[in-house]
Amino acid sequence: MDSGQLDIYLGKIRSKDDLTYQHCGKSAEYALRLGEVLNLSSQELIQLRTAAMLHDLGKIRVPDEILLKPAALTEEEFSLIRCHPAWGAEMIEQEENPQYQDVADIIRHHHERYDGLGYPQGLASAQIPFLAQIVALADAYDAMTSDRPYRAALPHNRVQEILVEERGRQFQPELVDRFLELICA
Repeated sequence: MDSGQLDIYLGKIRSKDDLTYQHCGKSAEYALRLGEVLNLSSQELIQLRTAAMLHDLGKIRVPDEILLKPAALTEEEFSLIRCHPAWGAEMIEQEENPQYQDVADIIRHHHERYDGLGYPQGLASAQIPFLAQIVALADAYDAMTSDRPYRAALPHNRVQEILVEERGRQFQPELVDRFLELICA
């Protein structure tokens, strides 16, 4: 994706919600650090960075009263939030450029779970694009370690415990191991 188009999308995210914009940037930093440790190719690192920067693009379609709600979401509200990966992927696919398809797939699948209980398609383990698995881990880590409208950031030791608990459930086991090495170093 060219930098001009990326900037346009990032501008849309920032104008909708600065917290989401900051979260996307930090998620991209974590994803890239992990990608470098995993010796991904330069092309994979570009796709990973772009997808991580735009993974929450679909949230621009979520009403502010839901996106910024300082309390727990209702089931109906959460159902709407669960649409954001598909919405973001659809926006990228409208670019009608084949090179953007991989980025759209990463965005679409960043809430899939290793155990198959994620969304939007309930993919499991190797069915989930590898780069989407990296974005999922980086996304979750930043979400847990940052203040949110509905809760304060979790302590780092608690986040580490959660990552270990979710190893093989929400996240690919080897990615968790490598990520913990990275953040605990």
